[in-house]
Amino acid sequence: MFQIPSISRIESTRRQRTIKSQVDVEGFGFWSSKDVVFSFRPAPENSGIRFFRADLPGSDPIPALVYNRIKKPRQTSLASGIAQVDMVEHALAALRGARIDNCDIIVNSPEAPGLDGSASVFIDAFLKVGTEEQNSEQIRLKILETGVFTDDSNPNGGKIIVAPNDRKQTIFEYNLHYDRPNHIPNQTAFFDFSQAPEIFQTEIAPCRTFLTIEEADYLRQQGICARVSAQDVLVYGEDGPIDNDLRFDNECARHKILDMIGDFSLAPFDWEGEFHATKTGHQQNAEVLLSMLNSLSHKNLR
Repeated sequence: MFQIPSISRIESTRRQRTIKSQVDVEGFGFWSSKDVVFSFRPAPENSGIRFFRADLPGSDPIPALVYNRIKKPRQTSLASGIAQVDMVEHALAALRGARIDNCDIIVNSPEAPGLDGSASVFIDAFLKVGTEEQNSEQIRLKILETGVFTDDSNPNGGKIIVAPNDRKQTIFEYNLHYDRPNHIPNQTAFFDFSQAPEIFQTEIAPCRTFLTIEEADYLRQQGICARVSAQDVLVYGEDGPIDNDLRFDNECARHKILDMIGDFSLAPFDWEGEFHATKTGHQQNAEVLLSMLNSLSHKNLR
């Protein structure tokens, strides 16, 4: 259930940007274990973020829009026609963090490189090559009133509160809370996305995917994540992360903010307002975003 807030288009504060030159990021997909190269290339203004499956000649491009999202557990996946690309949330978060609005991503596999389970490699690459300002203004949407989303399918009470911000900021907050005993401690993180991309680079991008040892064992039993080790992501046992060290005391909650930034980038707009989440994930982020976009008149938004 979602009490949808009023939203309006307001004067833009910046022009659109694209990446200045091509940059490639390579690794292997966590879920598929396949080697993959993501090639990020400059794109025209108003084209948005688009994925192209080079290994599927003639397939449709996949625009990074919430309307193209498909349900898959523990990740954000997009599809258009026969083409699909999985686990794109960290790359999308880094693009948004670098303020890159238009970019073509040529991929040779159906899944993004997992790297260390964070967005650091992506954002480091983008900021190193730089961005280029384009002529068109970036659309900015302002949240005018508070709206509350509750996940009726979640017995633990997942919730996202969307609220105005009087200081023209974009705020993300995540409350990681378990109602039952868990190896992962309860924690909260807060991030002002209105800050410079370099702050996102140091405070949010390095935060890694996390799971318990029981969840990791189950995935391996299903033949999934065969190449992923406890050095690649945060795997929690009874005494904390196994064979790894935390980068922040609340790294898990910060990673959930990283996911939120990636998921909310599936609307090609800047936001003025606040997003406060508790016990939610990719699916709930998408439901909130889709509900808000469907409440708008899309005429002349781009």
